[in-house]
Amino acid sequence: MSRLRVVTWNVGRLYSPTHNNRLLDEDIPRVVGVLDELGPDVVLLQELVDARQLGELVTRLGGARVPFDGAMAEKCAYDRRAAVVVKRERAPAFEEHGLGETNRNVVVASFDVDGAGGGRAAAISAHFDVFDAERRASQADALATLAESRDERVVFAGGDFNLDPAWAAGTGSARDVATFTRLTRIFADAGRHGGATLMGLLRVDHLLVRGARRWLAHVSPRRLPLGDHFPLVLDVDLDPDVASAV
Repeated sequence: MSRLRVVTWNVGRLYSPTHNNRLLDEDIPRVVGVLDELGPDVVLLQELVDARQLGELVTRLGGARVPFDGAMAEKCAYDRRAAVVVKRERAPAFEEHGLGETNRNVVVASFDVDGAGGGRAAAISAHFDVFDAERRASQADALATLAESRDERVVFAGGDFNLDPAWAAGTGSARDVATFTRLTRIFADAGRHGGATLMGLLRVDHLLVRGARRWLAHVSPRRLPLGDHFPLVLDVDLDPDVASAV
């Protein structure tokens, strides 16, 4: 049986409009410690500062036994960068893509899927706008279009979408409801039953998947001391006989 563990985590600090809310350098060892406990194959990260932080994370993660490689959306105009980290044994290759005209960029990692049937999978790390529903809609549409263009057997998309579909429906936010519906036309909402990720209150962090049919999601209870997001963890069965065109 071929299984893959994917984690998405916004590692920034509690939001304040007057302070730097990105990952603190001193929190890098804590991030690594949590991820080492979780044992992921693929990690989607948001709110990193720069390539230096990513380099330190990649160097520390897994130690010498299980090396990782990673890439960041370095050309993104937003100062809170998204990144993807993948076990080196899965031969990852990385790309950076823009999300339409919104000046947000994502990172895509293509990597090997082990087990019978093999092939490649892709994982996309994204961070949507927090304040503007129209920008979130544009970013979601660009993300969906990018995912539809991929020819890997399995495609994951995840990150901090700043959108809780249940909250949007309950408050009558038709634009955000339509935005999430656009995504779930091509993806399964694999993290749906994992739980709330923003301070245990809202489900704004998501893991979506197409090309797989069986998975189990949960929210890790480990949060950074000044962080406001919990990691979302997804265990996926990638055996070819349970592959799907979702």
